[in-house]
Amino acid sequence: MGDRQKELLELLEKSGPKLMALLTRLTLREDVAEELMQDLFVKLNGARTPGGVDCWYAYARRTAINLAFDWRRRQATRRTCSLDRLGERASDSRAPVGLLIQDEQVEQILAAIDRLSGVSREAFVMRHIQQDSYEEIAEQLGKTVHQVRALCSRAMSTLRNVLGCDRGPNDGKEVQHVEHE
Repeated sequence: MGDRQKELLELLEKSGPKLMALLTRLTLREDVAEELMQDLFVKLNGARTPGGVDCWYAYARRTAINLAFDWRRRQATRRTCSLDRLGERASDSRAPVGLLIQDEQVEQILAAIDRLSGVSREAFVMRHIQQDSYEEIAEQLGKTVHQVRALCSRAMSTLRNVLGCDRGPNDGKEVQHVEHE
């Protein structure tokens, strides 16, 4: 067994569950996440990286995020409403219509995240999907905590604009007028 295979087996053992959870959160489907996990390790094994990879987990995470969003883009043209859920009872607190609306909202958010670029998307996914701390993200991306906070803030602002969640001209800040006597 070569050095790369040993490194990948260590990665799978150490970070496999975290990568699988990430893929599941991004695709919203465990079966697809399993397939993408396989694709991920095939890609990692065949990666042509001059001088090797310094941090296999960071490389794998970025590749996993890209694989998940590539899959989402391919699926966007094939989306249909699943009628399987309509057999559920209408009186259930998680009624089919409510589930469909919730699913649609999650799909819209993930589609908006896909529009973020490179390190912004990666930082946003790490913070808001994986729920890593700013310190962990900064360490993994080679940035300062302040830079990571700024990346996440700008990404959130971009998502709000894309999703039409703007808060008006004052961005939610009240303007108070002070009268002088």
